[in-house]
Amino acid sequence: MADDLPPLSTLCHYQQQPKASLKSHIFDESDCYFSVLDQRLLPSAVEYVRVRSVQDGYEAIKEMKVRGAPLIATVGMFSLLVDVTDSADEYFCSDPSVQKTFRQSVERKCQMLLSARPTAINLANAFHELIGFLKHDEDNNVNNNSDGTETAAETNQRLKTRLKHFVLDWQSRESAENAALLHNSVQAVLNECEATKNIGQNDDNNKKLVVMTICNTGQLATSSLGTALGVILVLHRLNRLELAITLETRPYNQGSRLTAFELQQSGVPFRLIADSAAASAMRHFGVDVVLVGADQVARNGDTANKIGTYALAVLARHHRVPFFVVTPMASVNGRIASGSEIPIEERPARELTQWHGVPICPSDCSVWNPAFDVTPAELITKILTEKGNFSPTELTDQF
Repeated sequence: MADDLPPLSTLCHYQQQPKASLKSHIFDESDCYFSVLDQRLLPSAVEYVRVRSVQDGYEAIKEMKVRGAPLIATVGMFSLLVDVTDSADEYFCSDPSVQKTFRQSVERKCQMLLSARPTAINLANAFHELIGFLKHDEDNNVNNNSDGTETAAETNQRLKTRLKHFVLDWQSRESAENAALLHNSVQAVLNECEATKNIGQNDDNNKKLVVMTICNTGQLATSSLGTALGVILVLHRLNRLELAITLETRPYNQGSRLTAFELQQSGVPFRLIADSAAASAMRHFGVDVVLVGADQVARNGDTANKIGTYALAVLARHHRVPFFVVTPMASVNGRIASGSEIPIEERPARELTQWHGVPICPSDCSVWNPAFDVTPAELITKILTEKGNFSPTELTDQF
């Protein structure tokens, strides 16, 4: 039964186990070394790219060397950290008693990083928290050099250290929140399937589930085990997964390049299907539940996610399959009322018209290539988070 799930400590252990799959990023605290896995090259090649500055981080996000809303937030935060560490002069003024210049410099860098891919909200929420932390220091004169004995160099080092501690603490909290998210989500999935399909009520109380997903929401999209794909991995480890079905996720093929890679490396039984085969697969395989991630969720539950998610929700409703959004609360934007306010990034036409530089459509073909779509709240069964599992109406009540 769902109530027999492992404790959070066990799920955290899942995250800390050596992984056959690749790490999405590497950070060495001793010398503030940060690099990211260039996911554009997977599964054919493995290459880590050094990030030395905010400019490097911006390019990694914009060019989709990294992707996934939680990972974009991680890359943005650590890009800022290494930038402050290695290029400190532009962040500070000569007066050691003034911290305002530092915060303003950080804010400018944050705005640059946010412009790389505006749909994913996690980075904006992380930066909002960081700027609030720095502003609190200013307003409350934290460690203020009131006696004038601290040199400019000492002030600069103190501010860098406080920023570093904030980023590392933020990362630690993100990992703990992911464990809570997985626990809540697995429990919700099993409970829903038991209620709607009589799983767990008869002799076959360990019936395994067939789960469908889109894009990539695992370890390559986060700094932890993942969101929707993380739930699939935990279901597999609990021996409650019969089959994972992943859509290829055109045109960037995150499903075929990344999710299939993670599933294979983790020994999870899966099938890769064309995006256009989703309806047939639901019927053919008897899909029990659809799990997707989120790049941004509005206050009413409207959810922006990888293009094709909306269509998947429509198909799930037709086939009476529960449709869950698995996302940290950091992806929920309580400042906007509905999905109509979510900015939708449009990607270059060449991502649709070329394959490895080779044209695959007529020249001068008119293209519409949005990276995301918005699934209306009424198509979503529940939104699963580390703070609880909510229907769209219940989510609205949180704000």
